[in-house]
Amino acid sequence: MSQSMQKLGLAGCMTIGLALSTQSALAQSTTNVTIYGIVDAGIEYTHGVAAGGRKENLTRLNGSNQLASRWGLRGTEDLGGGVKAVFNLENGFSPDTGNILQSGRLFGRASVVGVESPWGTVLAGRQRNTIFDLILVYDPLPLATYGVTAHDNAFFTQRPDNSIKYSYKAGPLSGSLLYSFGRDALTGTPAGSQSEVPGNSRIGRQMGASLNYAAGPVSVAFGYDQQQGVTAATASEADRRYLLAGIYDIASTRTKLYAGVVRRENDVPAIDTTSHIYWVGFKQGITGQLGLAAQLSRATQSGSPNKATLLGTSLYYDLSKRTQLYLNMAYVKNDGASAQGVANSTPAVPGENQTGVVSGIMHRF
Repeated sequence: MSQSMQKLGLAGCMTIGLALSTQSALAQSTTNVTIYGIVDAGIEYTHGVAAGGRKENLTRLNGSNQLASRWGLRGTEDLGGGVKAVFNLENGFSPDTGNILQSGRLFGRASVVGVESPWGTVLAGRQRNTIFDLILVYDPLPLATYGVTAHDNAFFTQRPDNSIKYSYKAGPLSGSLLYSFGRDALTGTPAGSQSEVPGNSRIGRQMGASLNYAAGPVSVAFGYDQQQGVTAATASEADRRYLLAGIYDIASTRTKLYAGVVRRENDVPAIDTTSHIYWVGFKQGITGQLGLAAQLSRATQSGSPNKATLLGTSLYYDLSKRTQLYLNMAYVKNDGASAQGVANSTPAVPGENQTGVVSGIMHRF
């Protein structure tokens, strides 16, 4: 073999060796991907559901009574220096039918990628708004069928598209800022015409902020959200919500006390009103596996007799760290022409009351 061929062969071997070494290093880098989820289903009976202007009873197999059913992927990669690349893809579905929720989006609950560092976390994509993050903590029945979200489910569980969120935590203080270039890419005719509109950046724009303090037995939070109209005529009008909530944790008795209020100011001409939602509640550990949670909430509208008072309770038993049995009950009293149901999917006849009970099983994986 000639000397030049020997050099060429040596160079080739070095190249292959370097490639294999690099591949091995990448394979051994600190990365992880997790598959997770929740499946929740139960049998529900509701008395006083509106059907053709009449009060009717409804018995059904209902999903997501204690927590919303979902499956997802989350992952991180260590980039060094305390910095990580992160992502989260989360699908919402109805276990009683298998249907995809969030208007048919494959990853409608979350679809984000970003960077986590000692200076905070930045996520871009579809994600929870800032008040949604807080209500998960400050509602004693967070996302349960008969929780505070029944009063304003479309907002409390909102996830804006096309958003960037910055979150930071330092000791007892944490906070976040959110900006969406167009909160719903599926709305309008044609679809998407109310989101990221050329020449009018206000249409569908959303902004939010939160600040949370948690130290010892006390937690207090403030949240703000502002949404612009979804047409050129209403883009300059705003729908604003302000949240103030607190928790007092009595660790010696395994008791948590909750209270909160949300004020909504909607300037859109077709609505143009101010409304409030108030709530108090508690969580009480009874035994190591048995617990009780309850909330009493009231929704009012300025200058209107339409009011709704909702009492929701949840008795739950943990069979394991992953599996829970529950019995939830609720009663809602409507005044004026209010048609609030015990859940957002069961509207009442205007001015009539409604009761509901659901029992089921929730499993995490």
